[in-house]
Amino acid sequence: MRHSRGDTEGVPVGNGQHISPAEFLLMAGFLAYRAPAASADARAAARRILVAVLEVATARGFTDSDVLEAMMANAQKSSHMRKLAEQATAAVGDVPAYLQVIRSAGVIMEEGL
Repeated sequence: MRHSRGDTEGVPVGNGQHISPAEFLLMAGFLAYRAPAASADARAAARRILVAVLEVATARGFTDSDVLEAMMANAQKSSHMRKLAEQATAAVGDVPAYLQVIRSAGVIMEEGL
C-alpha cells in the first residue's frame, strides 16, 4: 500500500482538509445513527467504518467499544465520549493503520483525498 504525506496529517475529508481519526469516528457515528436525511449508502458505509474500527480497537485492548457505540447511538455529546473515541482510535494505531481499517471495511476514499 502506498502512503502519501497526507496520511500522517489525519483523515482526509476533502479540499486538502484533514481531521483526527477520533473526529472521523465520531462523524461516522453521527452519520450512522443520527442523519436520517443521509443516503442509505452513506449510512451503511458509516456503519461499516464503526464496526471495523471498533472491532480492531477491541482486538487491540480497547474495552469500551459497547459504551462508545451506545453513546453515539444516543447522540450523547460529552468530553467522555470524545475521550473514548480517542482511546479507540489510538488502539487501532497511527493514521495509516486507521486508513487501512477504513479501506478493509470496503469504504473507498476518493482519489486525491
